[in-house]
Amino acid sequence: IDMSAYHPTLAGQLVGFDFGKETPYEYFAREANIELSEAKKLMFQQMYGGIYKEYKNIEFFKIMQFYIDQIWKEFKTKGEITCGLSGHKFTKDIKDLNPNKLFNYILQNLETATNVFVLWDIFKILKQKNPKIVLYTYDSFLFDFDEEEEILEDIKQVFKEYNLKVKLTKGKNYGTMILLE
Repeated sequence: IDMSAYHPTLAGQLVGFDFGKETPYEYFAREANIELSEAKKLMFQQMYGGIYKEYKNIEFFKIMQFYIDQIWKEFKTKGEITCGLSGHKFTKDIKDLNPNKLFNYILQNLETATNVFVLWDIFKILKQKNPKIVLYTYDSFLFDFDEEEEILEDIKQVFKEYNLKVKLTKGKNYGTMILLE
C-alpha cells in the first residue's frame, strides 16, 4: 500500500487546503499549466525551499505561505511552536531556524505522528490475524497477507479515515507487483 502524494497531502491538511478529487500534483499542474511530471518536481521545491514568485498566486501556495508566516510569527513571539497531532514543541534551541525550515519540521512531525496513528489502527486490525506488516517506510506499507483472511477493506478504511489516497499493488515479490486499484 503506497500513499499517494503523501507530503503534499499532509501539507494541505496542515494548512487547511482540500485538493478535492485531484492529487496535489494534478492540482498544481492544472493551476500552473505545466506537465504533471514537472508539477511533482516543483511541488517539493515549493514546500521545502520556499514558494517561487510565479506560483505565489496559486491558492494552495497562498494559503501555505500565510500558514508559514503565522507559525513564524507565533514562534518569534512565544519562542516555541507546538505541533498539533503529536504535541511536540520546537523551541529556539534549533540552530539556523527560518520560516520554511520551521514549516518543514512541523510537516515532518505531522508525517511521523500520522504514521504512528495509522500503524496503531492497522495493528488493532491485524491483532491475532495471520497478515503481518513486513516493512514500513514513510509513505508505504508492505504486508504479508493470508488471502483467506479478508481484511484488506478494513486496512484501506484506516487510510481513508486519515484522508490519505493509496495505491495498492500485489505480488509474490517486488519484481512481480501488479496494480490492484
